[in-house]
Formats: sequence, structure tokens, C-alpha cells
Amino acid sequence: MFKRNLTGILILAASLAIGMPQARAQEALVKIERIQPEEISFAGFVLDNPQEISIEAVGAHRHSRHWIASNAWILNADTREMVWELTDANSKWKSRKLREYRDAVSLPAGRYEVYYGFFPEYQFEGGWSISKFFFGDRDKYDEAYQEFKITVYGKGKMFDRAAVGNYQKQVKEKAVVALNADRDDLYLNQGFKLDQPVELTIYATGEARPDGTYDYGWIINGETREQVWKFGHRNTEYAGGSEKNRMVRETLTLPAGNYVAFFVTDDSHSPIEWNAAPPYDPTFWGIYIFAKDESRGKAVRLFDYQDIPSKNVIFEFTRLGDEEFITKGFTLKKDMDIRVYALGEGRDGDMFDYGWIIDAKTHRRAWEMRYEETEHAGGNSKNRLYDRIILLQKGSYILHFITDDSHSYSDWNASPPFDQKKWGITLIAAGDNFDPKDVADYTEEADASVLARIVRVGDSENREVSFTLEKDGDVRIYALGEGRNGNMFDYGWIEDTKGKIAWEMTYRKTAHAGGGAKNRLFDDTVFLKAGKYVVHYESDDSHSYRDWNDDPPRDPVNWGITVYKVAH
Repeated sequence: MFKRNLTGILILAASLAIGMPQARAQEALVKIERIQPEEISFAGFVLDNPQEISIEAVGAHRHSRHWIASNAWILNADTREMVWELTDANSKWKSRKLREYRDAVSLPAGRYEVYYGFFPEYQFEGGWSISKFFFGDRDKYDEAYQEFKITVYGKGKMFDRAAVGNYQKQVKEKAVVALNADRDDLYLNQGFKLDQPVELTIYATGEARPDGTYDYGWIINGETREQVWKFGHRNTEYAGGSEKNRMVRETLTLPAGNYVAFFVTDDSHSPIEWNAAPPYDPTFWGIYIFAKDESRGKAVRLFDYQDIPSKNVIFEFTRLGDEEFITKGFTLKKDMDIRVYALGEGRDGDMFDYGWIIDAKTHRRAWEMRYEETEHAGGNSKNRLYDRIILLQKGSYILHFITDDSHSYSDWNASPPFDQKKWGITLIAAGDNFDPKDVADYTEEADASVLARIVRVGDSENREVSFTLEKDGDVRIYALGEGRNGNMFDYGWIEDTKGKIAWEMTYRKTAHAGGGAKNRLFDDTVFLKAGKYVVHYESDDSHSYRDWNDDPPRDPVNWGITVYKVAH
């Protein structure tokens, strides 16, 4: 990271050995003192020529590099790279709890920033919170941290906190995309268009642990919704301060096209209020994308991005609460690319608030919100997002979305997602050539192929409905029920007008219907003679629609029986 000057180190060692300060002809470029707990103090300096600077500081004794009550460091203001840290310096005891540090480092000409942060780890003791580093009475604790300081000596120009902030703003303005995450509970995005392939440098700092990401960013292809880059624990490195601070500096080449960059923060630990030691570069929390070759920056054009555009929305069922069930039938008059934007609840591979689409004719799932295909949606890790484009062929479909009895819009039992109001599902036509006339409403009741239907059957029901078959032929029977060990408990059958059973749902004729092993499915054709028939369905006192005592089937809405005409 930087090279030490051996002569400087030997001089420092000699001066430390006799307890005398190093003689210098240098001026104090930066002096930071009166450090307060849970605050970051900083200033800067400019070196017109390469030189060796010297540093003196007072800080807390530490047990390990990552258990830090106080720390100081220097950044290169242009590259944002750390060039020196207090832990690298020579030190000696100043008092029982404090260390006195002296060091020298050779730096090239340039602009630099000096930081001092004091973020103690607290415990409750004797009626007040004290740092683990300073046991004893409160007065001694206060006296100790008030001695923290750092002074940088050299030949150059100093600049104050305001000047540091102004220069940081200039650096950020060089980014083709800048998402500055300066507070909690943020959801930021920026669309950008590349007219030609561009090599980009991504510089991002956020919060992540092996068990999840909390303040982080990602980039998607705006046309396909494919994720082309993401900030995570595995592709980042330690960013200084708390172990959960992570950073990445990565070069990525993207082809021409439309892209969207995102960055989200949760409800704690951000520049507005750190709840643990901050990273080395605390004001660059967020994501910054630079053209590696600055001259290529003109090939990047920004555009406003909306998660849900004002046009092309086919259906929107959002702000869903507890125990809701939404269903909507629709017919596509041609094959269509559909963007599915769905927010729901899931954990450990299972979904609890989720959606799915079935083919209205076959009842087979055309799409479902599987946990493994979702992304973290911000807030608690169980908030899940599905945002992809799927192809639905010409035909009729039924959209479903279901929520359980907890954690939903306006009644969260954990941190909510970044896009709370979209809890639920939205279907959007992908592309610019959408004609609303290509989508029509579909209702099962108006489906001419349905001869009889008994569905959404609850506990202890006995329902029947009749139909007439005009001529001999096959009918399709689609029936869902409960069975185990060769016996059926929720099941259907068909009788003719004389009460003779023409068909019955037996365990042997069924297959597993998904979910619990006792969920059974019959889906096949049966030959019936022309005439009148009565369809029956009977259920016992448990495990039925919306009151399952085991995992529900893949098609819970059609718990019951439906009889269809078969086209010849």
C-alpha cells in the first residue's frame, strides 16, 4: 500500500528510545484533537512535492486490530485508497489505557485526507454505559478519550473539513453514476444508457456479513432485467472499522444498452449515524461508477428510471395485508414478454407471501415465485423480490397472490422492504410496442369449456352441481382432494340421473398434487354417454382450502372438482 522510509524509521526508533520528540523542520499540516465518542473528525492537506511526512497521535490501547476504540488513518483524496493507518505506527505506553504513536511515511505529491474516529464498544456498568477499554469511574473515562489526537507534519498546504467536503464532491461528480447513500432507509436508483461498450470502474462501500447484505447495490440490464453485477459479502473486502463494513473496487465492461444501478440501506449504520466503527472512506457509502477512461464518459447518458413505469402496466395488486388472496384471469391474444415485479415473504427456501400464474385450461403453473429465483428486497432478509421477464404464449391465464397471517404492508413484524408500497405483484408488458387491446379479461365462469365446477371447498362440506352432456364423448376431470394410505377424505364423484356412479375419485387413480403427501390429484379424460349428470364433492373436518394443516397443493384454489368439455 505504501513504502516506509528506512532512515525515517531508524530516527523514530532512536527518538522513542530516549523518550524525546523527533526534531523537524516541518510544519503541522493537520492537527485534530478534542475527539468525541461516536464521531469522525477529519481534515486534509496537499503536498506539492513528494516527501516524507511524520505523524504523532494518541489513542486507546487495543487488544486486536479489529476491536478498535479509536483509530486514525490517511486516504489519498483522488484514488480513495488508504495510505497509512494508526495500527502500522510505532507506539509506547502513555498511561495505563493510552498509547502514544509516532510514524513516518513517504508520499507522492497529491491531496490527502486525515481521519480520526472514536467508536467504543459499550457495556452497562454502574448506572452508565462505558467503553470496554476504560473500566473505572466516569471521570477517568472522560479524561482518557479527551487526550486522543493526531498531528501530521510536512511541507505543504492544509485544508479544513469544509474544503475536504468540497473536494469529495468534485470527485463524486466525475462518476458517470453516483448513488450517495448518506442516511438510513434509502432506496436509490439511476438509469444509464451506453451508446457503445464501455469499461467501467465500480467503487462501492456498504454493509454485509456472511449471513446477508444490508446496505448494498446492484446493476441490472434494463431490457432483460438480468442482474449484471451485485455487491455481496463474497465479492467484497474489509473496508475498515467494523467487520461488517465492506468495499469493492472492480472493473466491469458492459456492452451498449440500457442499465439501472441501485443502492439500498437498511434502518441503521450509515453516515447519518454509525452504530459501529465506520469504514475508512465514510463519505463514499454507496455506489460510484466511473468510466475507466475518462474520455469515454461521454458514451454514458443518464435517464430517469421507474421501477413500475406509468405505462404498460397490465395488472397491479399491491399494498397487500395479512391473509389476503388475490386472483385475476386474463387472456393474451398473442405471445407476450411480461415483466413480473413481485415482493413477498420467504425464508430458508420457502415462500409465505407469494404469487403464481396458471394456465386456465390445463391448470399447470406457467410461472411461480420460487425462493431460489428471488433477491433480497431490503430490510429483513425474509423480504424477497422477483423482478424478471417471462414469456407467456397466447392463451388464458389466472394470476394468484397469497399472503399469510403476518408481516405485510403497514403491519411489518420485522424491517420492511425498500419498496413497501409494492408488496404484492405487478405485471408489466415488456418493450415499447404494447397494445392494451392484446389483453382481455378472463373469467372461469364464462369459460364455455367448463361443464361443472366445485372449487375452493372448505371443511365439512357436501356440495353438488349438475351438467348435461349432449352426446357421447370424453370429458376432462380435474380434481384435487385429500387422501392417505389408500383412502380418500376430500374427494369427488359423478352420478347419472339414476344415482349410479359414473366416475369416482379413488386414491389409486390419483397422483401427488404437490405440498403435503396427502394432497392428491386426478387429471385425465373419462368417457361418458350423453345425458344428465350430477357432480358431488365431499370434505372432512380438516385440511381444506385456506385452512390447511399441512403444506397446501400446487393449485390450492381448485381444491375440489372441475369437469371440462374435450374438443374433438
